[in-house]
Amino acid sequence: MNIRPLVAVATAAAGIGALLAAPGIAFGQGLRSSPEYKTLPPSANAGYFLGHPLPTYSWHGCTVTASRVPLRALQRPLAGEPRAGRGTKPGTVRFTTTVGAPYVSWEVKKGWTICGVQASAVLSNPDVDADLLAAIGYRSGAASGSTATGTGVETLRVPIPRRAIDRGEYERYEGKVFAIREIRSITVFVKRAR
Repeated sequence: MNIRPLVAVATAAAGIGALLAAPGIAFGQGLRSSPEYKTLPPSANAGYFLGHPLPTYSWHGCTVTASRVPLRALQRPLAGEPRAGRGTKPGTVRFTTTVGAPYVSWEVKKGWTICGVQASAVLSNPDVDADLLAAIGYRSGAASGSTATGTGVETLRVPIPRRAIDRGEYERYEGKVFAIREIRSITVFVKRAR
C-alpha cells in the first residue's frame, strides 16, 4: 500500500507554519482555545489529528520538547518523510527504544513533568487506497508513557474531521476514522515541575 505524507499541507516544517496547518485551529477560533495552547493533562487529546507529520510548536501549553525515532522507523525510512529532530531540550526525557513492543517508552527526568505527547504515525483505513503519514496527539502519563505494549498493535483511533485538511488531493481522508499502523516518531512536551 502507498503511504502519502501530509507534507503539502504545511510549507514550513516547524514554528508558525506547522501551527497554521493544524486542523484544530479553525478560522476565527482563537489559538488559546486549541489543545496546542490550552493547559490540559498529558492524557488529553489522544488520537487528535494534527496534520503535518512533525510536532507542533506547542502542545497543551508547553513548548519544551524531546523527540525520538523508533528503531523500526530508522531502519526503514519512508520516501518524503520529514524527520523530527531531537527536540528543544532532549535531556529532559529518557527514551528506551526496542525492536519489540513497546517500540518506544519515555520517562521524564527529575524536576520535569510531561504536558503531552505527539506522534508522527502512519494512519490507515480500509476505505482509502493509500495510508497517510501525519501528526497526532498521543497518550501519556505525567511522568512516563510508551507506545502500545504486548503485541505492539495500536488501539488508539484517529478521526479526521471533514474539511480538516481542506485540500482536494486529501479529500478522501476526511470524515473517516483511522487506525495507527506504525509510529514513526514520538515528541514529548515537558515543563518544569512545581
